Amino acid sequence: MSGMKSSVPTELIEQRVIEAVAKALDLRPSQVSLSDSLRDDLDAESLDYLDIVFQLEREFKVQFPRNDLLQRASEHYGEETLVKDGVVTDLGLEVLRRGMTEIEPELLRPGLRASEITGLFTVRTFVRVLDRLLAAKEQMPRVCESCGGTLADSPSLPELVCQGCEKTVPLPSGDAVLLQDLLQPAAPGEPA
Repeated sequence: MSGMKSSVPTELIEQRVIEAVAKALDLRPSQVSLSDSLRDDLDAESLDYLDIVFQLEREFKVQFPRNDLLQRASEHYGEETLVKDGVVTDLGLEVLRRGMTEIEPELLRPGLRASEITGLFTVRTFVRVLDRLLAAKEQMPRVCESCGGTLADSPSLPELVCQGCEKTVPLPSGDAVLLQDLLQPAAPGEPA
């Protein structure tokens, strides 16, 4: 389950994410690769993740998720079915496999502690999420329900603004977009 892709070229998204990661970590873009673990390879800390998100949100006018995948999924499945005593359950591992397709499957093993999940985030994780948020943004209606005017990106916020009546339409949150993807049935050939 990968969700929909945006019309923005993958290479551009990858370049912008690498630049944001490099800037947040005071590195040159050439020192960052898509497969790098943010924590283990690049020594990123929680504040660095926030800096990366802030840069990408500001540039692309989208809202990244505020909760991790298992937190979002627990709204539907219940927390105890995904994590028990700090350890990710079999269902939790399956949710991670479906929702974080960029993660090497052997890393999603029985005994994985919930606290270890952020260590699995790679530069490609940000690419996947940004691409999906841009796709959701592209799906938004571009005609104002109030006046029939054209809705365009806000210059500063993750919302659309009517060019006629100036009505604002917020974009769906990153949490809502990625939870919706998670709850969709698996495509043929994907694990259920």
